[in-house]
Order: sequence, then C-alpha cells, then structure tokens
Amino acid sequence: GKEIPGQASLVFDVVLLDLHNPKDGITIENQQVPESCERRSQTGDFLRYHYNGTLLDGTLFDSSYSRNRTYDTYVGKGYVIAGMDEGLLGVCTGEKRRIIIPPHLGYGEEGRGKIPGSAVLVFDIHVVDFHNPSDSVSITVNYKPSNCTVLSKKGDYLKYHYNASLLDGTLLDSTHSLGKTYNIVLGSGQVVMGMDMGLQDMCVGERRKVVIPPHLGYGEDGVEGEVPGSAVLVFDIELLELVSGLPEGYMFVWNGEVSPNLFEEIDQNHDGEVLLEEFSEYIQAQVDSGKGKLAPGFDFEKIVKNMFTNQDRDGNGKVTAEEFKLKDQEAKEEHDEL
Repeated sequence: GKEIPGQASLVFDVVLLDLHNPKDGITIENQQVPESCERRSQTGDFLRYHYNGTLLDGTLFDSSYSRNRTYDTYVGKGYVIAGMDEGLLGVCTGEKRRIIIPPHLGYGEEGRGKIPGSAVLVFDIHVVDFHNPSDSVSITVNYKPSNCTVLSKKGDYLKYHYNASLLDGTLLDSTHSLGKTYNIVLGSGQVVMGMDMGLQDMCVGERRKVVIPPHLGYGEDGVEGEVPGSAVLVFDIELLELVSGLPEGYMFVWNGEVSPNLFEEIDQNHDGEVLLEEFSEYIQAQVDSGKGKLAPGFDFEKIVKNMFTNQDRDGNGKVTAEEFKLKDQEAKEEHDEL
C-alpha cells in the first residue's frame, strides 16, 4: 500500500509475551510440599487458599493477599476455571505450588478484566486448609492416664484447657493465656457441635487433638475478627476435671430413699401450699446435706425455678399437694394414659 514501498526490507522489533499450543494441558511446579501430608485434596473437597495471579511476563492481574482473605471454593466441580479446577486437586494442606494454565483452560480468546484474550496464566497458590462436607471430627489421643475408667458423657460438667488454632498453625485462642479453664456441660449446646463430639469418652488427665471441619464448627461465616469463614479448627485439649451429670431429662436426683412425706417436709409452715422460696430453701438444704444432687454446671436459681414451675400446674405461684408429683410418678402416669 502507501506505507510500505515495493522491494523494501522490513525490520520488526518483537517482544514475546507468551505462547501455547492448543494441545497443552496445565503445568504444575511444586514449590513447597509439607513433609507430613496425611491427605491430599480430591473432587468435592472445599479448599481455602491464597494466590497471586500473573501473566507469563510477570504482570500481576489479581491477588487474594491484597484482599486479606483466602479464596474459597469446591474443587473438581466447575466452580473455577478448568485449569485451576484441575490444578487444585492432589494438594496438601500448607502446600505451595505454581499452576500454569493455557488460555483454552483459562479465560479463552476473550480474556476477562485485566486478563487479555488468549493469555497464558500463572497462579502461585498456598493451600491454607481443605475439608469435605462428609468429614466428621478427627480425634487423636496424645496421652491417656493408666487409670482411665470414668469417661465423659452427655450431661457431665467438664473443666479443660485448650489451644485453638487453624490448620496452618495460626493460634486463635488459648485458655492458658487467660489463666483459667473452660467449663461446660457436655452436650448442652454450650460449645460448637464438633467440640461437643470431641470431648466425648474422655477421662481426667487425658490430652487429645481434635480437628473440627467448619460445618461442625463456625460454618461459612466464622466469627468476625476471630475465626475465618469455612475454617478447619484444631483444638489441643487437656481434661482437668469431670463432675458426673444426671440421667437425661433430670435436673435433680435423690442420693437415697425419698421421704414418703416429701410435700409435708417442703411445706414448712404447713399451710397446704408451697411457695418458690420454701421450695428453693428445701432443695438447697438437700444438696448441702448430700441427700440430693442438682445437675452440675447450671445456675442453681434457674434450675430450682424451672423445677418449681413444672410443679405449679395452674401457674398461680403456689404448689399444692394435689399438684406435687415426682418425675418418676409423672412418667408412670403418662405411660398409664398411653
């Protein structure tokens, strides 16, 4: 045309940005693989990972680090580009790897945002943790006393120390730093479900490691400023004290025979009616003397008020002899009615 004369010698100065072949697959370069790798990711797992995304010439187009939060996704399910979906399979927690993705397994001829069309992509990833929705709690016993006959069960009152961390070792919380134990009634919903499971069948003095997947921990939301969303949690636990609980459904039990004149004993002024104050004083006296036992770990006043309300059938704030029944008697009556 008009710009290039005939018979002209041409000079091109070229910068090669990248190249690929349509037959190319992804390329994986392992940069750091932990010595201990108990499990590798597989299809259906949910991964949390950090990444830097660049072009082949080093141009940065995206980074999870700049947002100060991990990228979280299921793998092998098509939620991310095909090359990343493949590159995230077979990784260990804590692993660092480079994944080089040709455009037909990335963003194709059109590109996306800062990514030009037909670009080869380079992702440097760091796997923070992963789990599978079918995972349960993992328990590893690190120490068990030789005398280990009394095991924790639902309803027991437990006092224990713990260190809580993420799978990468980041410390979240520790009772040791607070200088006091954490105290709960097992199975009462005072801790996340995974911890309720992890403290079962434990004896005093035992130490164990409990790994809790997020669906049994703090879920997708986590705890703002404390626990990241969808995080796998690790608790190192030592059980220091165990107070046996009561049978399920009971808040108070007798340690011996029940008096045949129980209502008369509670009704101290013998007016045929028991008020909350009389009831509370009587229960307190039985506990103090060792004749009765309240469910451990609960507030005394709340338990007694609940017991009194159950006896106060008509809700008038007084319990009569006709209203008053032991729990065993109530159970028998219900059975007879059925």
